[in-house]
Amino acid sequence: MSNKVYKIGFISLLVLNILLTLVIWRGAKPPFEGGGNANFKNRISKNLELTDEQEKIYFASAMVHQQEMSALQQDQRKLVKEYFDFLKLPEVSEQEKQAKLDAIAKTESRKAEITFKHFEELKELCNEEQQEAFGSIIKNLQQILLRGGGNNPPPPKDR
Repeated sequence: MSNKVYKIGFISLLVLNILLTLVIWRGAKPPFEGGGNANFKNRISKNLELTDEQEKIYFASAMVHQQEMSALQQDQRKLVKEYFDFLKLPEVSEQEKQAKLDAIAKTESRKAEITFKHFEELKELCNEEQQEAFGSIIKNLQQILLRGGGNNPPPPKDR
């Protein structure tokens, strides 16, 4: 091979390494202060026209909600992993499998309860005018919850 090919290869690898270093150096974005999706929290605050005091209480509530949800999601991941680990065993009783499924369902139920309570607290925080706008917030919330919060990958494309 000629020196020209080596030079092109060297320069290409150098550029790729620099780009990769920049991507790694930038790193992941820090988590939002106050828990949850900051954009959604700010939209709620803006749409409901929360006062500074209401916003302070709401953001504190959102942080607690996010911490509770993170703990439950971690528990749920552990339970689902344990459930699928049953496949590694030669034999598992139906009672063991059902108990694990019940624990997974209980965790999912608890997540719904905590989210409901969080938005119930927000509703109680609102005055009459703000409560009228609350319905549209719930509609948006339902869309987010029913699509999994946007954390799921897109469906596969047909080939």
